[in-house]
Amino acid sequence: MMRKDYLTILLFLFTLRVGYAQVIKTKLIDQGGSGNYPSIAVTEQSLPDFVVYRPENIEKAAKQQGKLPILVWANGGCMNSSIHQERLLSEIASHGYIIVAIGTLQMTVEERVHESTPDDELLKALDWIAKQARTQSSDYYDKVDLDKIAAGGHSCGGAQTLRIAYDPRIKTYLILNAGMGNMTMAGASSASLPMLHAPIIYMIGGKTDIAYENAVLDYDRISHVPVVFADHTTAGHGATFSEEFGGSFAQMTIDWLDWQFKNKDNSHIFLNNDLSDYPGWTMKAKGFETETGNTAPLEFTPPALEFVCELQVTIDEPMSLGATPHGDRVIIPITGGTFSGPKMKGVVLNGGADYQYRHLDLNRTEVNAIYTIKTDDGVLIHVRNTGLIHEPSEESSEAFYFRAAPTFEAPIDSKYAWLNNAIYVCKPEGKDGYISIQVWKVL
Repeated sequence: MMRKDYLTILLFLFTLRVGYAQVIKTKLIDQGGSGNYPSIAVTEQSLPDFVVYRPENIEKAAKQQGKLPILVWANGGCMNSSIHQERLLSEIASHGYIIVAIGTLQMTVEERVHESTPDDELLKALDWIAKQARTQSSDYYDKVDLDKIAAGGHSCGGAQTLRIAYDPRIKTYLILNAGMGNMTMAGASSASLPMLHAPIIYMIGGKTDIAYENAVLDYDRISHVPVVFADHTTAGHGATFSEEFGGSFAQMTIDWLDWQFKNKDNSHIFLNNDLSDYPGWTMKAKGFETETGNTAPLEFTPPALEFVCELQVTIDEPMSLGATPHGDRVIIPITGGTFSGPKMKGVVLNGGADYQYRHLDLNRTEVNAIYTIKTDDGVLIHVRNTGLIHEPSEESSEAFYFRAAPTFEAPIDSKYAWLNNAIYVCKPEGKDGYISIQVWKVL
């Protein structure tokens, strides 16, 4: 059943029903990794047969870097345990990624006997994280990016990755110590390669790696998407997973994902063979100049964002005017609040309101919030927020959407005149008793 009722408690939109994913078991690996966001491995009550490697403070990570990219992971041997790759996965997570790995969380290697998993087990991970991204009571709601999903695996897990190569949600592939060649494994074969539709990287452990020849054949056969062949010539089939922070295989994976998903210019590594940080590695690539493979993400650089302030706004009960020629009109009074940021702080004045038009048949709400803020040194600033809510049906694969673009009108003879001369975007988060509106300047 569609949930419309929460739309009635918005600032210039709504109040989110904040909740938490049900974590029932945790594990700390390598002190949380070397990245900016110390990671943990967790078991989620709604996905007990998988491990989620994630920043412990997802909210902080998402606030600092934006929505987190996702990696779904299949294990060596197609096993139901990621314990042999946990140092790799924990390290990736500490750099601002969410990894959903096949297999129940394991505290020690001796804890249980490993078993094989279904060929298409990764689809469960994809479906679960997609649902979490749209569920307001989840820790992952509005904090993961469903447009930035990678699929990867080690050895037989690489075959499980290629088994679902057709899935349109996948935007890049990572095949570690694996390759199909002329064999069939986990429901995948060379016939899976034409199903690839995004850039793919093979990471191999040299000629002693039993997957080496198959990976070479795959690389030669792939011609319709960009492909990279990265070879650690002495690592062998076990790669560097047992090393602290997952060794150079983990760093290579992070550099690849950052290039694909975070607009970090790592083309010098993957296209220009700058391997100064990767002794013992060789690299080759093809397909990045073709129309299909023009995915080197640096031809266009997205604008950066600068944090301006957070408004903590309180609201009153909504007032419904009913149907009008433009939609169902709802007015939500703004009763007060505070705001603070690096260059400004003060209070939100009582008397503003959010004037909404709701189009229930389209599952969308147009918002127009008008209010006034007062700085701590007595300057009044007029604010107008226009935005959009779109709540797709439960049958839709779209994610819930809510964003707005505020404009500021400050006195030109005040020290806040800079607010008049930029474009801003903002996002809401429901808190206990107020709505947090995070405002960013588009640079």
